[in-house]
Amino acid sequence: MTGLEDLRLLRAFVRIAESGSISAAARVLNTTQPTLSRQLSLLERTAGVVLVRRDTHSMSLTDAGRALLLDARELLGLAESASQRLRAEKEIPRGHLRLVAVLDFGQWMVPRLLAGFRGLHPEITAELHLINRPSKFIEEGFDCGILAGGLTDTSVAARKVADLRRMLVASPALLKKLGIPGRPVDLKNWPWMGVLQPHFYSRDNVVLMRGKERQTLRFEPALILDSMTALREAAILGAGVTVQPEWLVGDALANGSLVRILPDWDLPTVESHVVFTAGRHLPLRVRTFVDFAAVKIPELLDQMIHPALKNGRGLVS
Repeated sequence: MTGLEDLRLLRAFVRIAESGSISAAARVLNTTQPTLSRQLSLLERTAGVVLVRRDTHSMSLTDAGRALLLDARELLGLAESASQRLRAEKEIPRGHLRLVAVLDFGQWMVPRLLAGFRGLHPEITAELHLINRPSKFIEEGFDCGILAGGLTDTSVAARKVADLRRMLVASPALLKKLGIPGRPVDLKNWPWMGVLQPHFYSRDNVVLMRGKERQTLRFEPALILDSMTALREAAILGAGVTVQPEWLVGDALANGSLVRILPDWDLPTVESHVVFTAGRHLPLRVRTFVDFAAVKIPELLDQMIHPALKNGRGLVS
């Protein structure tokens, strides 16, 4: 230890040097002369050099003292600048956000979310990572994320933002070929397409509910794809029956390229969350984004759901 690590001692030394005496510096710092004398002596003792020559009538800096005065002023200036930046961050959201999102939400929803957020908080920049596998927040350095499906990282805290409704869909061409199913069992031999990552929902089975009735269908998937968008496009081309979130599939149902099948049967909803690192003080930029996303995501979902789906969850051929 040289005493230079203690900004309190450096501040006392600079004030003494600039005031010309310990007593004058004590008045400026609103402290006592003995207190400043002890602080100066401690700094000299731990540094191992004499900084100030003192007698009963005057004081002057040694060569070491003059050199230290320049460095101490710079150190104290840097410390004050850092303190001002920290105070400013408590008052105005600023800085950089590293976000992660599941692929489909990240492609369709999060860019709209970030555009609105940046409009309100232009001093925040952001980068978005699209990952359809389970992620580890701390190891991968993310500030927060927009996720759907089961949470796999126990290090995160989560705010639920929506329950995502889903439905079974297929193309008109496939229905023409295989017939219109009237019961879940009618789908048993249909080509099934599942999602690659099982934390969203099971890739080889689907649960259907009607009132108190509940049926689980198990399939051998013909295709396993890594996103809802990919499954939607394959379904439009007649590759099989699959599950789609209603916010993503409304236009395809409206223009007739897809048909909702077994419309009397519902699927369990999938939860969507805004997640962030648990057990740590959140910077203002992160807290501000989490609060914004928790309010805005339900609004964006509502905007993206086709009007005909809102009115009785229709669009059935």
